[in-house]
Amino acid sequence: MEDSDEETKLQCPVCSQQLKEPYVRCLSCPNPLLLCLNCFARGTEVGEHQNNHSYNFVRDDIPLFESSWTAAEELKLLSLISEFGFGNWSDIAQQLKTKSKQECERHYLNCFVENPNKQLPSFPEFNQAYYPSPVAFKLSDDPPRPQDGSPLFLEMGGYSAAAGDFNVEYNNFIELELKDMTFDTDDNNEQENKEEGEQETDEDDIEDAEKEDHNFLTELKLAVIHIYRECIKERWRRKKIIRDYGLINIRKITSFNRHYDRIVRHTVSALNVFNRLLPPTEFDLYIESLHYGEELRNEIRKLQEYRENGLRLRHQIKNFNQLKSRRDLEKQEHHLLSEVLSNIQNDAACKTFLQRQAVLEHISKGQNVALPTAPRRSAPPLEITGLPGYDKLLPKEKELCAVVRLVPDAYLEFKRLLQQESQKFEGSLKLAQARTLIKIDVNKTRKLYDFLVQENIIKKAPP
Repeated sequence: MEDSDEETKLQCPVCSQQLKEPYVRCLSCPNPLLLCLNCFARGTEVGEHQNNHSYNFVRDDIPLFESSWTAAEELKLLSLISEFGFGNWSDIAQQLKTKSKQECERHYLNCFVENPNKQLPSFPEFNQAYYPSPVAFKLSDDPPRPQDGSPLFLEMGGYSAAAGDFNVEYNNFIELELKDMTFDTDDNNEQENKEEGEQETDEDDIEDAEKEDHNFLTELKLAVIHIYRECIKERWRRKKIIRDYGLINIRKITSFNRHYDRIVRHTVSALNVFNRLLPPTEFDLYIESLHYGEELRNEIRKLQEYRENGLRLRHQIKNFNQLKSRRDLEKQEHHLLSEVLSNIQNDAACKTFLQRQAVLEHISKGQNVALPTAPRRSAPPLEITGLPGYDKLLPKEKELCAVVRLVPDAYLEFKRLLQQESQKFEGSLKLAQARTLIKIDVNKTRKLYDFLVQENIIKKAPP
């Protein structure tokens, strides 16, 4: 009895409270981990257990042998029989409180005496034969299987979906450094044979120098091979990062970040440079937790606003939001009078304001309105004093250049061109001919042409 009590007294590893059904059992941890509901609700992590592991609930309110008897009642019945003895059904029923003594006796004899080998109910086995089939290459967006030459194919940086590799590798020409490299063993044998023979001192010095050069070249070749191996490691590291973090499909990454709020989206963009510090799954869980936390804060702010306005029931929120939107609209309409008063001194500003309000009113009613073109503000006169060619102008020409906003040198050049062209046509010139010669604003060309005709510098050609 004491052993069974010790076995049934399970404790939560976090808060050390005795576990009472229902509680939670982790299905992902190698050693079964049991948590109480409070620690599970707080997302507590202990040891190798993480709050995103699979789990199930351990309950004792389910039937085992008969539908009218729960698992808790089965355990308590066996414990009371062990305590009061077989046959003392009156005391057992009195302690059990949910069954009569006849029910206790019948159930125990039926399930544990007459049918002692009866097993607990089990789920039916589901047998299914699995026949793996080859993966057919089909065009799709996810996983990325684009058509050659398509925009998505060009965005993938030369990734070949059929080969599962890149057409252009990182440091793509590193193999060229090794293609002509050889290691000759004949040279070493010849040098050893030469060392065995007795030769003169100067020949020995030459052989030593050649041996040093050969050793140096060998070390240099080994260094090149070491650099090549480091490059191969870097290639695999980059490919692993691209594969683990799903960086092939840029459109999917962009669309994934768009479903976050504006504040969270800015945080995600700032944290993307640190995603290599965490495994991909943990990084995604961290971002989702930030998103979920921001949603909770927004919901709390809304609930605080509702409580500040005296709301206590959820069905009142809909009416409150409708009244709030109506009240905000009325506030905007109350500001119209102040805007009219502020613009009443300026006729043009007041007219523009009234036109804008009329347009907004028609739009709110679903009517199409032709927006009036705003009058173009005339540019102020150009300050030409001190500019090149200013001293060569007459007073009227200075006034023209300031109003038309022409540089004096440009005006003199245009004037010379028009005079030369008019002399070809007996001193007369058409406005269309002037516009083909001078590639500036047509309005400026018209004013310049009218000025020269008015000053009798050129003559206006007859129609």
